[in-house]
Amino acid sequence: MASDDDYEYDYSDEEDYVLEEDDDAMEWTNKAASADNPNAAPTISGPPKSGIRILPAKDLLPEMQGRLKDVTDMLDIPSAAAAVLLREYRWSKEQLMEGFCSNSEKLLKKCGVYHRCNPKPPLKNPGNNCPICYEPMEDEQKLAMPCGHEFCMDCWHDFCANIIQEEGPSCVLATCPQAECDEILTEEEVMVAAPDHLAKFQSYQLRNFVESNSMTRWCPGKGCERVACAPNASAMEQEGNVAHCDGCSTSFCLICGEEPHAPSGCKELHRWLEKCRNESETANWILANTKSCPKCVSRIEKNQGCNHMTCQRCKHEFCWICMGDWHDHGANTGGYYKCNKYDPNNGGPEDMSDAARAKRELDRYLHYYKRYHAHAEAQKFAKKQLKETEARMVLLQESSENAKWSDVEFLKTANEQLVECRRVLKYTYVFAYYMSTSALMQKERFEHHQEMLERFTENLSELSEKPLDQMDRTDVVNQTRVVDRFMKNILKYVEEGLDD
Repeated sequence: MASDDDYEYDYSDEEDYVLEEDDDAMEWTNKAASADNPNAAPTISGPPKSGIRILPAKDLLPEMQGRLKDVTDMLDIPSAAAAVLLREYRWSKEQLMEGFCSNSEKLLKKCGVYHRCNPKPPLKNPGNNCPICYEPMEDEQKLAMPCGHEFCMDCWHDFCANIIQEEGPSCVLATCPQAECDEILTEEEVMVAAPDHLAKFQSYQLRNFVESNSMTRWCPGKGCERVACAPNASAMEQEGNVAHCDGCSTSFCLICGEEPHAPSGCKELHRWLEKCRNESETANWILANTKSCPKCVSRIEKNQGCNHMTCQRCKHEFCWICMGDWHDHGANTGGYYKCNKYDPNNGGPEDMSDAARAKRELDRYLHYYKRYHAHAEAQKFAKKQLKETEARMVLLQESSENAKWSDVEFLKTANEQLVECRRVLKYTYVFAYYMSTSALMQKERFEHHQEMLERFTENLSELSEKPLDQMDRTDVVNQTRVVDRFMKNILKYVEEGLDD
């Protein structure tokens, strides 16, 4: 293990931090702040990775309407029927044409638009009463579906309003109010019967178009109406492709829609989350919100992101994750953050019974889950701290003479870096859990990168949580840059296939 001195970085105030990247990658720049503050950490700018664009959902309407018009003209069917047929084939015109030419009548009946293309006259109702409310219907107060089923306008409005409000996006699959009738409800009926709900119905149809398209994905941000669009299908399938929504500032994986989870892959993450759901009661029972000080046994609640704990009663310093003495985490004792490594032999001679194997597997899972959980909680705290950063920046600026806003932006950059590093560290444990047990050298090298990132992340966390009057700007800036480099190192190592 390298000594602490091997990782000392000293940056001058005049040094400009530049990372050389490929032309297609994110461009790291320091243009805005470099003129006033050479110590400012780099920020992301430049064109989206792999040509991914974030567009308002309404900007995709012309594409959807273009496909509707093409199908309407080629098949000579109503636009409302074309929309239903395209939904059946995930908005693929080519596949729809193939299915339609094979057996058009069977397809129209299957999709519930046979009568939309071959209308029936309205069916006679006994006493000309509405089949739903049994009230008499005047000619101007009733509406018939193409299947011939006719209802009063009041019942039509209530029916449309209810399915749109209650069923949400699946309302576009609703059928005629008549029991056992498979004719699909379309925006033609909604436009006449419930015009006050038409915009919402159309938005759900657009949502179906986006979700069916192999090259688009909705931004998962709460209430966000923007869509990530890839230039081709391969860009959507490329592991690690991340979209950054400029509307709600949400970053997400294009493949699975989860938050960026490098170095873990989408399949690994899915398996991990499923396992966590199955094991959650056991894990939550073992992982308490408070822990006892290893020295004086007084209960301690962790209310900040750093895992370097100091007991307020006896002043004992220890690691929140492994509960070991913090002084034993130094390089002179075998590794700064050695508790990131799982030792399957930590428990004596191996017992080969089924019960022992099950216990070992649970112990192994809990080792990774506890560290995953610890960084997840630290990430939440870092996000909370980031929201409070601007107020701290104002206080820091006011406490320094002739200080500019650019002179205090380092604090925001440091907290943004902490959020990013906690997220990456969280998913390094998912990746490590599913690493092959036979790849010992790769595993050791990966854990070394993981250890270094954890070490400097903890350092940065401590520096950023200090009171403002004790904070050293140069220390925070230097540590931010070093942490960024170690984060890139571990991601690059995984991206290159764990090759040295």
